[in-house]
Amino acid sequence: MKKLLIGIFTLGFTTLMFAQVSYESDDLLLLKYKTATAVHSQYLSTVLEMQTAKRIRSLESTVANYDITKQALFNKKSINGYQVVFEEHDQYEGSIIANYNSAGELTKSFERYKDVSLPYSVRYSVTKAHPGCSFVSTVYYVSYVPHKPIEKTYKIKIKVDGSKKTLKVDENGQIL
Repeated sequence: MKKLLIGIFTLGFTTLMFAQVSYESDDLLLLKYKTATAVHSQYLSTVLEMQTAKRIRSLESTVANYDITKQALFNKKSINGYQVVFEEHDQYEGSIIANYNSAGELTKSFERYKDVSLPYSVRYSVTKAHPGCSFVSTVYYVSYVPHKPIEKTYKIKIKVDGSKKTLKVDENGQIL
């Protein structure tokens, strides 16, 4: 009887030990996979953040996986390069204008999204600077050029005591 109780006790502890192992979330694993396998992986690893809305991450992944060299209009002898516009569908208003060179490399992109849910750091800094404000509208801009710092800004319209105000805020919450 004593050996049976010790055996059950030991078995109970070993099952609890496996519960202590941390596993990465599905979103993080998917993000790592997409970053590693994308055609333009440098773009995706620079631009993509987990705090941004899923619809933005989805459109950025589409741009990163787009291979212009497989399109019928692609010509390696083109001097001007190519400009491709990616747009969101349904009720969303977001777009990415991506520029590609004659080798099919992404040379720059400009992103614009309307009515985006704001990250906590941005909401916090705006409400701290303007207590009692309400958010009227938001526009999110991302400017990407390889080997240069990425620019991410939010243009936010708020309403404070009946008057409207437009703020420009970076992704860290610094009001510009």
